[in-house]
Amino acid sequence: MKHLLWLLLLMPAWLQTCLGKETEAPRVAVVQVSDASLYLDEIQNALPTGLNSVDSIRLANNYIENWVKETLLYQAASTNLGQSPEIERMVENYRRSLIIYQYQQQALNEKMETEVTEADMAEYYEKNANRFLSNKNLIKGLFIKVPLSAPGLDKLKSWYKKNDAESLDNIEKYSYQNASIYEYFYENWMSLDDVMDQIPANISDQVKFLRNNKFLEIEDSNYCYLLYISDYITTGSPQPLDYVSAQIKNILINSRKTNFIHQFENDMFEQAKRKGEIKYFSIPVVDTASTLDLTIDPQ
Repeated sequence: MKHLLWLLLLMPAWLQTCLGKETEAPRVAVVQVSDASLYLDEIQNALPTGLNSVDSIRLANNYIENWVKETLLYQAASTNLGQSPEIERMVENYRRSLIIYQYQQQALNEKMETEVTEADMAEYYEKNANRFLSNKNLIKGLFIKVPLSAPGLDKLKSWYKKNDAESLDNIEKYSYQNASIYEYFYENWMSLDDVMDQIPANISDQVKFLRNNKFLEIEDSNYCYLLYISDYITTGSPQPLDYVSAQIKNILINSRKTNFIHQFENDMFEQAKRKGEIKYFSIPVVDTASTLDLTIDPQ
């Protein structure tokens, strides 16, 4: 059975070679449950590519078994429930929603402007800075963990306190040779908590520490830990633009999508009205002998 299934999995490619590219290979049924059939091409499309014969057979057998069970359950449910208006309504609503969604996505991909410039993000940030208050202390700088036995440790301690290109170059060269950890984050914000997790020290008041210190030097029995802080943001302050730029970009794109879909639907509605494709009817109200006007005016 296993060898047969493996041959079946190879069959469509072999048939295509024999018949040529212009001829469509016949579909091969693998299993049938009442009037429902599972075809070999469906199994192949469901399997990942690049599998060996053992894995292909195992996954194919699992797929076939699951398909048979699901089909039996569906047929039993259809027989016992019969034609349910509620289910038909739900299926139709889902189908309509799915088609509308796919059409909206196609329109978005083809027509909506997706580029978000630095100026766009800066403008949004300036107007909404209070929406991006930091819930943690953030820092820029560098962190080095080096063994106490490393050579030239005094020079390293001197370099890391100097904020100049030559010292940074010396630190980088030294760290590649001797440091256990070397993190350079002058251009990226990091959580102070994440950095302090690597240092055997406890800072009870981080805000006070940041306001009064640029350097931290700690030693234990094996290592020296050096932290230089070039810039910081305290908890409750607006997060810097470069830290929240990705978040702002997503906000702007989602806002554009919402506005685009709203305008897209209104334009379609107005066009249909101009073409006379929409007709409203007045519905008599029996108890008052008046009529109910159901004309819709889109917002």
